[in-house]
Amino acid sequence: MADPVISTAIKMLEKITEEDELTIRFRKRSTGEMRVMKCTLNFEKIPTRDKPASVNLKSILKLLRDHKILHVYDLEKMGWRSIPVDATEWMQTPKQRYMIRID
Repeated sequence: MADPVISTAIKMLEKITEEDELTIRFRKRSTGEMRVMKCTLNFEKIPTRDKPASVNLKSILKLLRDHKILHVYDLEKMGWRSIPVDATEWMQTPKQRYMIRID
């Protein structure tokens, strides 16, 4: 059975926010290298010093729409990182792998 496909940036954001943590594989725009990152958007998993003072949904959606970028918290490097959603290959949750096909 083939892995389910996520085809929009909004669906990808929804899936990330549903999960405590997940692993994402993407191609870095700056170097072209493939990167695998364990990440989260669950504020309970983010250290207090790194939690944003507020969340601006309008700016998050604008960044997704205009630049196809999503910010997530890297649980291994302990910092915020940008993921190019249109250069993401897959996301792995504890229960399921999702292929990402965003144009």
